[in-house]
Amino acid sequence: MEFNNLRGALFIVIAMTMITTNDAIVKHITQVFNVGQIMFLRGALICVIFASIMLLRRQPVFDRRTLHRWNLLRGLFELGGTLAFLTGLSLLPIAVASTLGFSSPIFLALLAALVLRENVGLDRWLVILVGFGGVMLITNPFTEAASWAVIFPITCAFFVALRDIAIRYVPDNIPSSQVAFTNAWIVMLGGGVYSLFQGWGEADLSWYLWFIGLGAVLYCGYLFLIIGSRIGELSFISPFRYISIIIAIGYGYLIWGDQPSLTMLAGAIVIVLSGIILLSTEKRRNRAASLLPNATD
Repeated sequence: MEFNNLRGALFIVIAMTMITTNDAIVKHITQVFNVGQIMFLRGALICVIFASIMLLRRQPVFDRRTLHRWNLLRGLFELGGTLAFLTGLSLLPIAVASTLGFSSPIFLALLAALVLRENVGLDRWLVILVGFGGVMLITNPFTEAASWAVIFPITCAFFVALRDIAIRYVPDNIPSSQVAFTNAWIVMLGGGVYSLFQGWGEADLSWYLWFIGLGAVLYCGYLFLIIGSRIGELSFISPFRYISIIIAIGYGYLIWGDQPSLTMLAGAIVIVLSGIILLSTEKRRNRAASLLPNATD
């Protein structure tokens, strides 16, 4: 397959811009809606979009194969990650929540060693430790100004790592669209149940119109993310996802007047570099594995 890395990277930048814009809209409407309401209403809109597209393509909206335990478990991990991230986003500056959310590659490498029993060399363990050092710089837990709410985006990163591990066990005969649709309706239902405990607040119609923007930017963001992932080499385009941190810092400053501290910026740089190094070492490992002779030969 022929890759176009520059176009792929461009699509990734556009996708992350839209996804971070979605986060900014969510943070804005938490003034009126609680986290459960947002998850339910946004999830319902995304489910309608998915179902409409599948019907237009003459694809079944519901497939019994999606009830596979690993597909459902992946959806539950998505639910946990979404709930944790949106809660953190409502309590923390958007830049802090977004940056800590990007620590998932660190948890993924750690879980790959502990759960999948993958061979993790000393170099990768050192990178993981450095990455956790970046998390500690941002959370800064030993100061009086430390916020307990940082546990939410960190928990989100952990659930995202579990979600990425779970996809390895989802059968290949389940289409990607069905996997994504399963995530959407599980998050929607989970948000609906959670909103019952939080109470259903009322708002003017103008606030509900924000959900149209939410659905549009999130769907387009995921669409561009898929396109970019298909036309570019993952090892080249993946680091461009971290553009989201810069955009989040910009939104935080322009909209809410948040000024990142030096320790927060230093922690963000450490997390980004750790993620990039983990991606590059994974590429080298895969390349080395591909050069090994087939054991069956």
